[in-house]
Amino acid sequence: MPSSSGGSAAADTLAGELGTEVALTLRIVANVTVGPLADWATYDSANGYVYVPNSYTDVSVIEGTSVASTVAVGTDPVSVIWDSGNGDVYVVNEYSDNVSVIDGMTLVGSVNVGNSPEGGTYDDANGDVYVSNYLSNNVTVLNGSQAVGSVNVGVSPSSAVYDSGNGDVYVSNDYSANVSVIHGTSVVATVSVGSGPQVATYDSGNGYVYVPNVNTGNVSVIDGTSLVGTIAVGEYPSFALFDSGNGDVYVLNAGSNNVSVVNGTQLVGSVSEGSSPGSAAYDSGNGYVYVLNPVSGNVSAVNGTALIETVPIGSGIQNAAYDGDNGYVYVPNFNTGNVSVVGVVSSPSGTASPAVPGVPLWVSVVNGVLVALVVAGVVVYVMRHRRRPATPDSF
Repeated sequence: MPSSSGGSAAADTLAGELGTEVALTLRIVANVTVGPLADWATYDSANGYVYVPNSYTDVSVIEGTSVASTVAVGTDPVSVIWDSGNGDVYVVNEYSDNVSVIDGMTLVGSVNVGNSPEGGTYDDANGDVYVSNYLSNNVTVLNGSQAVGSVNVGVSPSSAVYDSGNGDVYVSNDYSANVSVIHGTSVVATVSVGSGPQVATYDSGNGYVYVPNVNTGNVSVIDGTSLVGTIAVGEYPSFALFDSGNGDVYVLNAGSNNVSVVNGTQLVGSVSEGSSPGSAAYDSGNGYVYVLNPVSGNVSAVNGTALIETVPIGSGIQNAAYDGDNGYVYVPNFNTGNVSVVGVVSSPSGTASPAVPGVPLWVSVVNGVLVALVVAGVVVYVMRHRRRPATPDSF
């Protein structure tokens, strides 16, 4: 198990002091009540807040393990994009066809976009935010609190990913089986892929973009504007994630309940998961990939091609956010209206932990002395890119 700057390092120190083996375990540190229909989380590393849209018209701003504020936004907020340049967060409101702009805990703007916006990405080269509009077949380009362009793309664009190597934005078009490549406010190429392209990822190591195709059970590999490979994976792949530690790409297969591990243009492994894995997050501290399984209601920690541990959360989990400051992962629960805060805790062998730890998290007796241990490590969290199920019936 790789060490991290948080829980693993503390565990090594603790083991030396106590003269005993220390194990790392995934645990729920806290449950934060937000509102119903919570299914997305985004972390703002500038202010340390986690933004969770819920209740059809609100965004809860979480600091640590408590709600610091609630901000009213548009109707049915489905995703949140963080702009690291100006520090604002952009809340995509699917039913009101607009984007709410939040600075800290204050609503600072509202921008009209296309019909049924669903996802998007931030381009740190030009400072623009790209919002994909599912029903109007275009992408709205925002800068600050202004719309600066509208780009026609393929049919039903659902998500986008930014390639920091060439400065392009790649838009997955569900119904036209292709990817639109945007530079600035212009489409520079259209790349044919499989049927039902979903949430793609950029590999900063080799410069490739990986696009999972839900209906054809494969992943299209794009280099610039060229298709350089097609990799067969599991059933209904709907989400891809790059692991910058080992250089692998993890493809979640909702139909076959597993994760395909890809390196370059080759399949290098497969990891069995819970029911319908839908999204994931990478923890750069401990090197784990955390996979959310919404049907079985749990989160799995994967290291390389090995399943390390699974922790029960609850049904309806579809997305998560990793807080690099406190090492927690925030997992919104769509069905229960709360956010589970997950952490890696360490304890000497033989100690036990509560199902939902309080304070202290771990208790052990060493040489007749009661020792309370509270060690939170680097934890991840997760998307869902939209509420429509990732099955052929969706397309």
